[in-house]
Amino acid sequence: MHRMRRLDAGRLWRIGVWALIVAYFLYFGVLTVQKHNAFQTTAFDLGNVDQAVWNTQHGRLLAMTNIEGLTNRLGTHVEPILVPISLLYFLWSDPRTLLLLQTAVIALGAWPVYLIARRVIGVQPSAAPNVHYVSPLEHHALPLAFVLVYLLFPALQSANVFDFHAVALAPAFFLFAFYYLLTEQWGKFALFAVLTMSCKEDAPLLVVMLGLYLLVTSRGRRWRIALPTIAIALAWFIVAVGVIMPYFDTGGVSPFANRYAWLGNGPLEMAITLFTQPRLVAEHALTAENLAYVRDWLAPVAWLPLLAPLQLLLAAPVLAVNLLSTDGFMRQLEGFHYGALLAPIAVVAAVYGAAWLIRRLPHFRPLPALIVVVVLATTVAYHIGHGYSPLAADWRLEWPAVLDHDRLGQAMAGRVPTSAWVAALPYLNPHVSERQGLTMIDRIENGLPAPLHDAEYVWLDVTNGWPLHPNDLKAGIENLLAGDYGLAEAADGYLLLQRGAPGKTLPDAFFDFARTDDPRPQYPLRLQFLLDGQPALECLGFDLNWQKDGVQATYYWRALQPLRSDLRLYPFYFDDATGQLLEDTALRPLIATVWYPPGDWQPGEVIKTSMFPWPVGPDFSVGLGVVQGEDWNAVDRRLPIRVESSDLVVRLFDDDTWARLIGVEAGQPVEEWRVFDLPSPQNALVADLGPIRLLGFDMSRERSAAHVTLYWQADERMDIGYTVFMQLLDGQGLVRAQADAVPRGGSYPTFWWLPGEVVADPVSLELPAGLPRGESYRLIAGLYDPATGDRLPVAETGLDYVELTELQP
Repeated sequence: MHRMRRLDAGRLWRIGVWALIVAYFLYFGVLTVQKHNAFQTTAFDLGNVDQAVWNTQHGRLLAMTNIEGLTNRLGTHVEPILVPISLLYFLWSDPRTLLLLQTAVIALGAWPVYLIARRVIGVQPSAAPNVHYVSPLEHHALPLAFVLVYLLFPALQSANVFDFHAVALAPAFFLFAFYYLLTEQWGKFALFAVLTMSCKEDAPLLVVMLGLYLLVTSRGRRWRIALPTIAIALAWFIVAVGVIMPYFDTGGVSPFANRYAWLGNGPLEMAITLFTQPRLVAEHALTAENLAYVRDWLAPVAWLPLLAPLQLLLAAPVLAVNLLSTDGFMRQLEGFHYGALLAPIAVVAAVYGAAWLIRRLPHFRPLPALIVVVVLATTVAYHIGHGYSPLAADWRLEWPAVLDHDRLGQAMAGRVPTSAWVAALPYLNPHVSERQGLTMIDRIENGLPAPLHDAEYVWLDVTNGWPLHPNDLKAGIENLLAGDYGLAEAADGYLLLQRGAPGKTLPDAFFDFARTDDPRPQYPLRLQFLLDGQPALECLGFDLNWQKDGVQATYYWRALQPLRSDLRLYPFYFDDATGQLLEDTALRPLIATVWYPPGDWQPGEVIKTSMFPWPVGPDFSVGLGVVQGEDWNAVDRRLPIRVESSDLVVRLFDDDTWARLIGVEAGQPVEEWRVFDLPSPQNALVADLGPIRLLGFDMSRERSAAHVTLYWQADERMDIGYTVFMQLLDGQGLVRAQADAVPRGGSYPTFWWLPGEVVADPVSLELPAGLPRGESYRLIAGLYDPATGDRLPVAETGLDYVELTELQP
């Protein structure tokens, strides 16, 4: 019975592991497919790999045209695993097949992690009688903890969500190979060692390290396995890097050799430099940036791998490839796929580090639980700032929304004949990559998008023309239309151009990307811009969205009359404290107005314009204006602004020619909402002072000061910034104390108030020392025009002040 309970418990833990594997697959499977459906995958490398796999399925082994100058995928990477993967295209020929396969293989890597951890940490006493007693916590909970560490490892998740790369499959294959090495299942070890080597040209170096590891830990005749493993893996690495890649690359060398050019010319000279000039290598490897890279790599596993140097050394070739490269992207753990191969080694070495601790302190029974807590705490802590799951602080920025625009693009892609050669922008590329002829447009050359390679179709999306500047893309499209290409389709910012097509004029439907029928701004308002004294244009509100590349502001506009052709919308970010401009649209224009300028807008239609996402820092303010011409500094050319309505406090400057809409502090909007609800002051009253009504006040006393909050309500719009005064009068009417200020300490003048708005205005009146006791003093308040000094009369009394209360010293 006891044995059965143990078996049942073990089965439950295994079910838990598989539940985590399935959960990972479901979440990241949906996420990666959703990213593709939302046009967030690119030619690098989903489009490239999909074309190579599709061509392989059709009998053209790894043929690819998507990288200029190459005709075969082997010229950029040696990934034989793509050949068996192509068989899946007989079931579903779609780039999403690659994304789901990648997610599934990464998720399955958790199973060997569990098996390795159970073997290394949770050894059963019956299997190893000389080892200390192993608790159920060590036998089950610790292995499960390392499964979580693996599945939550940000570098691995990053590779998962960043398109498809065959190298992202290698971590799981490596883990299976390592487990079968431990268990001496040599046939399975050989299979997964081959699979690991098939994922990328430098992956054989990992298998070399497995052979060396086997040799160092060898007992009996295991060297007979170790030496052939090292020889075969090293030979394959040399052939892949030194023969295959140069053969298929038009330059006759590895296309990535320039990343290591400082080591020498060619693999042999580079290898000689590595071993003969250690000081030079150390200068490149042991930089502060690289040491921080290693620190962050081990952070999710509480730096336990430092206790297992032998296992940690398995990462030596991957670290060398990444840290010795002059390509800065390769020294980023997250954001790309270059850190994927380091993740499984960190987890394996952490397992061994935990085992070392437990065996060093066999009588410290809380240690396994402490390791579980510490490892999971460091994993989650690092994951919050770097991961891609819902545990990450900004995971919502990673989750894409599939819009009508995306669905339109999918439908348009489906109408392009697979037999036709297509040139497409990077984000469109993987949606038309299953064809023999494909080109990724990445520049403007001789005034045209390039490279074209005589493409029959050119597919563009002006709403996301990266990496082309919007102005350059527009000029390139105009040149295409002026030449051999005409319109096959054009809608909502998409342009499908076909060689020889007759259409040359953009249809009205093309500009739909700039229009919206149902504006729902995050911050609704109505700012009217005046032209010749009349409302010509109004802003209906704006959104602030934080994306991975920075903050993006979107504005909603409506033309109230036919507009001049020289109007320029001028949204910008600035520093409140210094007034320094942080970002405007001088270098990164509003795409909507590049194609559909205000002079073309029809009165009544609503136009949506978005700034490029930009990292302006955690503290900034949002400004907005409109100017005639290009020179924003010409204040007399700016259109005056009138605030018709706004839930936010909007401040106007430079003769009301630009508006401060909102401030941001520490990355969070500081929302100053206007109040229109009537207050309930401690002391209610009604006093009409022309355009402003005093509704009452609150008051608190100190020995030397009276703190009063006045509640004002605007009856109408004002052009004058009235000053509030408060006075303490003695029995003879002499002023014994006085405070004068623009409302809210100078921050909210009355000309910014809207009709009906209620403003709470705190005023502190310092009381002079030595006031005679036993006398009563009157506290009064009112408003005056600072330009003339004239006070506003009180309708109810005819006086020019409001009697608030009496004070006793």
